[in-house]
Amino acid sequence: MEIGKKIRELRNAKLMTQSELAGDEITRNMLSKIENDAALPSLGTVIYLADKLGVPAGYLIADSDDEFTYRKMNEMKNIRRAYTDKNFELCRDICISSLGGSDDETELILAECCLNMGEEYINSGQLHKACAILDEAAVHAGKTIYNTDVIVCAVASMFYFMRKISPSFVSEEIDNDKNNDFSLVLSCTNKLCRYIYALELLECNNFSIAEKYVEYETDIKDIYSQLYLLHIKARLKMKDRDYGRALDCLYEIIKSDEVPPKILVYLACCDIEICCRETGDYKGAYEYSATRMSIAESMLSDV
Repeated sequence: MEIGKKIRELRNAKLMTQSELAGDEITRNMLSKIENDAALPSLGTVIYLADKLGVPAGYLIADSDDEFTYRKMNEMKNIRRAYTDKNFELCRDICISSLGGSDDETELILAECCLNMGEEYINSGQLHKACAILDEAAVHAGKTIYNTDVIVCAVASMFYFMRKISPSFVSEEIDNDKNNDFSLVLSCTNKLCRYIYALELLECNNFSIAEKYVEYETDIKDIYSQLYLLHIKARLKMKDRDYGRALDCLYEIIKSDEVPPKILVYLACCDIEICCRETGDYKGAYEYSATRMSIAESMLSDV
């Protein structure tokens, strides 16, 4: 990219007029010539314009191969802040729209951001959006030299979880036949994936390890972790046919002061329906069956 075009694009991005950028250092007419590549700026002018535009002077005079490096250097503070604040959508947008390219580090950041966005979409019941962004996470994970097995396995686990709602939620980027115990175990650095693994253990009647999950999660104060924990406790009580205490846990989930993950509410309603039937409360079973179907419909139709 020519130096004039770089200056013009940066000025427009900052909503500056030519007169504002030129200031007292150069004339507006000279700046216009520079921006149209009809004149080359002196080194002093380059340093002045770079300072006004908030970029390193080296970026303005760099060859195209070096532009990404300067853009990344200029944006990394914003990328770090967005990621630390868990504003993963903003972090992703900066990486994609502002850098004009990528490297191994950027692809890893993008993979992490997309994975976290996928988890957020699952929690809000936006499962179609979750599928798209999780596939994007898998794509970025495949473009970096860093080991991204944990990310790919977390993506696989989340698709496995969504298919409990509908078999239509299939990844276009990963082999769904590999959603086995290895994928579930390897992804357990993520709280949602730990919960998914605990559910799988219960379905396979592996109660002893599921009980260890309860012991581990008890000390974690994150609200979603505590809600997931309540559901696993409810499933363990159901295994013991202690439906009354199971219902206590399940009602605590759906009546939480914090908005619980929508997909968790769906699963809790499924279990409340079972518990109500087992205790002879057929009216309650009918009501929660209707609620369950309504939630499922909203998650399937939300695009």
